[in-house]
Amino acid sequence: MQTYTKKLLAAAAASLALALTASAKGKAASFSASDPAIYTVDVAVDEAARTLAVNVELRPADFKIGRESEQTFVPVIVGADGRTLELDTIRICGRSRWYQYLREGALDGNGGAAVFRAGKPGNAVVSRTVTLEPWMEHSTVELRRLSSTCCSPSVPMPGTSPNGMTEIARISTDRPGLIREFVFAPPVNDAPVEKNIEGSAFVSFVVNRTELKPDYMINRSEIAKIINSIDYVRNNRDAIITGIHIKGFASPEGSYRNNVRLAQGRTETLMAYVRDYSRKAFQLSDTVFSNSFEPEDWGGLRRYVADSLQFAIEHRPEILAMIDSPMDPDAKNDLIKRTYPKDYQLMLKEIYPWLRHSDYTVKYRIKIYTDLAELNRLYGSDPTCLRPVDFYTVAAQYAEGSPEYNAVMMTACEVYPEDPMLNLNAASIALMADNNDLARKYLAMAGDSPQAGFARGIIAAREGDYDRAAVLFRRAAKGGVAKANDYLANIEEIRNHVAVEITAKTTKKD
Repeated sequence: MQTYTKKLLAAAAASLALALTASAKGKAASFSASDPAIYTVDVAVDEAARTLAVNVELRPADFKIGRESEQTFVPVIVGADGRTLELDTIRICGRSRWYQYLREGALDGNGGAAVFRAGKPGNAVVSRTVTLEPWMEHSTVELRRLSSTCCSPSVPMPGTSPNGMTEIARISTDRPGLIREFVFAPPVNDAPVEKNIEGSAFVSFVVNRTELKPDYMINRSEIAKIINSIDYVRNNRDAIITGIHIKGFASPEGSYRNNVRLAQGRTETLMAYVRDYSRKAFQLSDTVFSNSFEPEDWGGLRRYVADSLQFAIEHRPEILAMIDSPMDPDAKNDLIKRTYPKDYQLMLKEIYPWLRHSDYTVKYRIKIYTDLAELNRLYGSDPTCLRPVDFYTVAAQYAEGSPEYNAVMMTACEVYPEDPMLNLNAASIALMADNNDLARKYLAMAGDSPQAGFARGIIAAREGDYDRAAVLFRRAAKGGVAKANDYLANIEEIRNHVAVEITAKTTKKD
């Protein structure tokens, strides 16, 4: 009888334990998706320091948990690529469960988690700062919740996030990018293109005479230099000769008064010869001819003495000092001759003949065209014949910013490297290619127009100096650059970008 009773009691106990276990499992499986009460959330990203700080605060007083039960909370960083990082654990327990942890000495985190008693005052806080890994730049911070009793393992309590947890923050470090708008300005210089052909002819004259003998020594070939230059311009269909000037020079030996006579007379006779020839051969008007003279070419002498090191001048520094002195020309020449006779004889033989020359300049103007076909022809044959405004006309047949457009504008800047507007356009092309350093080089020659300030604002914005960029854009906008307003709105959007969006509902009242 006793044995039967013991068996009956054992069976009843086993049945009760099985029922309790089944009941506990049934309760765990019946959790519906819900989010826990969260007191405060603070998530901060410091991109410069590459850190991510997470602070989550729960209030145990907000939780009602059975005596033998506990709930576990773990903040988790979840990357868009599926990677995760779990932070510290918080346990909030019922009365009996809390006393068990107390007896085990786990209330201070010795058991791997901070333990708090449900329904009691106090704050349960997770506060961690971790290195901001690249995968975290696009992630969420979520709170995992688990439930357990003294007699059962932990069971996840589903939350409302797609990952089955409670989403508390979204992280995205992607700021809006800078817009890509640029300004091209038309050049204002529409003056005709003026060009020169310059050279020196070494026409020889009989000693102390001014009459020109074309067949004397090498005069025929030297005079041909001048005639051929005139003929070259005359045969250019796009050129109009506007002036032909000859300047004659004599060497310093002899008296200055006599050199005045020689330089003037020889220049006039050479000019008369060229003028008469051109009148007959080219039908040029006498009004395009002019002449001048310099009795003694001391400047040329100085250059030869200083630079022509192939001449064995022994007292080069001393002679240069005499040339640079304010002495009377005759006294200066005599002093060099007396002081350094050997050097003077070398100069007289090797250098002085080169000081007897006639410099000539053929001036001409390029015809102004308005026909696009003619402008394209000039651009293809000789871009230096185009005015700055002509380049803009040629470029305008292409889409602004296209490779063809940019090629024309860069050529224009090469032809007119000091034109402010052409430098501005070259800077805009450099900005299109993301070459800030090259753009800065061109902007140094672009002046202080609103358009140039606009381009400088783009560089400042690209380099993160939004304060300076805003000043430049506002100034450009006042100057009529409408695109500056687009950039102002753009940099404000960038500056106001928040990398973290708190999505959790919190219970703290501000």
